Amino acid sequence: MLPGLPFANIAHLGWAVRDMDTTVKNFENMGLGPWRRYILGEADGGHDFAMREYEGGMANRCKVALARWGTIVIELFEPISFPIVEKFLASHGEGIWHFGYSVSRAQFDATIAEMKKKGIGVVGRSEYKNGVRMAFLDPDKTGGIIFQLHDCPPEMEDFFDTMGLMV
Repeated sequence: MLPGLPFANIAHLGWAVRDMDTTVKNFENMGLGPWRRYILGEADGGHDFAMREYEGGMANRCKVALARWGTIVIELFEPISFPIVEKFLASHGEGIWHFGYSVSRAQFDATIAEMKKKGIGVVGRSEYKNGVRMAFLDPDKTGGIIFQLHDCPPEMEDFFDTMGLMV
């Protein structure tokens, strides 16, 4: 692996759930929270997408709740219409469906290139209107869980941290 590739620096766990309210309540009973909730794919979610290239694309909608768990963030997903999460729930049940990594622009490009050389492709991409990019690595090549990369320019880190997306 190239020096500087991000897989030692996990930022968040993406968790697929069937019932957001019940799951949040269960985690709150364990002492986790507070939670920030929104609908992914709607304007008030803080994600202003320019494009989304994966099944469902711009039409994907999902209830999301975020909370800190020590040094990382838990990101719960209850699909409204989000095939990638719906398929995970159908095949695996509730649980962690992606590991999220915040990386520099250079790391993002280097990681995608290195993974491609190793036969690990990208199964989905998106880009926010502010230029932040996201990529999902093929879970068939990564043990069944998606590795998700966000390239977050330094000027955006404070913005995302206030949303609870970064640590």
